[in-house]
Amino acid sequence: MLVAAANWNSVGEFVTLIWLVGIRSARSNRNRLLKKAGRPPWPPLTMMRTHGGKTRVGVILSAGGLRGAAHLGILRRLLRHGIPIDLLVGVSAGAIIAAFYAAVGLSIEEMIEEARHFRGRHIVLHGLTLRSPEFAKPFLRRFCGVIPRRLAQLESAGFDRLHHGVQGLGIVCHDLLSGRPVYFATGRDHHVTLAEVVKASAAIPGVIPSRIVERGGHKFRLVDGGLSDSLPIEFARNQSLGATHLIICDCRSLSKELPSGDERVYIKPHIDDTAILWSPGATLLKAVHQGEKAVTDTVLQKIYSWL
Repeated sequence: MLVAAANWNSVGEFVTLIWLVGIRSARSNRNRLLKKAGRPPWPPLTMMRTHGGKTRVGVILSAGGLRGAAHLGILRRLLRHGIPIDLLVGVSAGAIIAAFYAAVGLSIEEMIEEARHFRGRHIVLHGLTLRSPEFAKPFLRRFCGVIPRRLAQLESAGFDRLHHGVQGLGIVCHDLLSGRPVYFATGRDHHVTLAEVVKASAAIPGVIPSRIVERGGHKFRLVDGGLSDSLPIEFARNQSLGATHLIICDCRSLSKELPSGDERVYIKPHIDDTAILWSPGATLLKAVHQGEKAVTDTVLQKIYSWL
């Protein structure tokens, strides 16, 4: 690889070649599936995703605790097949993945690598750390896995500084004072930070304490968004985000399957041995693979028809 690179006039040219090879591979996969479905191949890259300039693909990542690791598998397969993600909306576990991908800029592969070592006990000990006196927190953080380091990265992220081509980010929390969901999205003036919102959305009741924030002169006591809107379809379609087509990823354990439609696909991985705070000895990688498996060729064909 290094020898081949040396024959190019610049590193930039070499990187461009690798990028084009990757794009060509993704387009080859797309065209194979389109041919199988009896559809014509995709147009050249310069014509892709115009469609009147109106197509905005939104991906919804549901709540689900550790089961949410399957979202990583779904996203990995979508990205490997060249599916563009314009908008990401996350709740609870989905909010964590959406924020770290879109706002912090982590890659899906980085998060999957960390899933190898992540355990439910890290979440429980993180909650204990938050409730502990200050002198005990440095000691307890040592047992929280990757959580302290990743949350520190979240502090410098924002709703309006996004990565990987994502244009909009939405997060859902639940307000204990009103008993209703509270929505936060790119383009809105929240008067609260992204870090506060994401931490609140993933605050499992009884494990992680709620967070008190003020917005527009009103006080909210925010916790896990899964309590009131664990699959926020209408939020993803509203004016602030404006998704025209939705990929709905449902990792909840108790939920009825939703029918797919002309402008949405519903993906529900079969996660048979991972709970909200418990996973088998094989860590979370099994849930990741189950997420990948749920993105079938039929699902991909449906998504391609939008683009």
